[in-house]
Amino acid sequence: KAVLRTGIEMNELVYSPLCLADVLTSSRQKDVGVAIVNIGASTTSLAVYEEGDLLHSAVIPIGADHITSDIAIGLRTSLEIADILKRQYVNAAAQNVNKFQDIDLQSLGAPSSEVVSLRFISDIAQARVEEMFERIEQELKSVDRSGMLPAGVLLTGGGAKLEGVPEVAKQVLRLPAVVAQAQVPLTALEDVLQDPAFSTALGLVRWGFETERNGD
Repeated sequence: KAVLRTGIEMNELVYSPLCLADVLTSSRQKDVGVAIVNIGASTTSLAVYEEGDLLHSAVIPIGADHITSDIAIGLRTSLEIADILKRQYVNAAAQNVNKFQDIDLQSLGAPSSEVVSLRFISDIAQARVEEMFERIEQELKSVDRSGMLPAGVLLTGGGAKLEGVPEVAKQVLRLPAVVAQAQVPLTALEDVLQDPAFSTALGLVRWGFETERNGD
């Protein structure tokens, strides 16, 4: 609807995991078995590839915004402050955070001084991230691929930038996990191209370019 209201004509609709696979994976990875996990704001999508084709896909109703909400509720603070904490201070692998490291929420804009433990905040985030990957593990079990994807898990989306997410993914899924880098030639927009938050948009642009070039 947003596109149609601008008067722009759409040539086709594309399932986003197909575009992501186009820019994030190699043919070798798709052949031996790989999972793409796209952590968005309100949902997380999963796409499993094997023998070069899409084997399974799912959308899980948990995203990065849920982590922000959990922090806000746990600290009884605003969503704005919770978001700053998530982006700048939280580690989803909470065991890596010093138990004695604190932060005063007033320094982030809170109306009064309130000192909180970064380990406690990270524990809140880890619980939600673990839940997310447990749901993904259920999906992998449904197609008999639990712990059996040689190319591992490629993480993307804005939520994948949260520190510690790959470590939690490895622990829960028992698979290699990394934040994926787009496999495209670098340009002056290198920072944008390498930002996982823009992976889907980059995949759509490339898909459209290849479609036009091939005359489809």
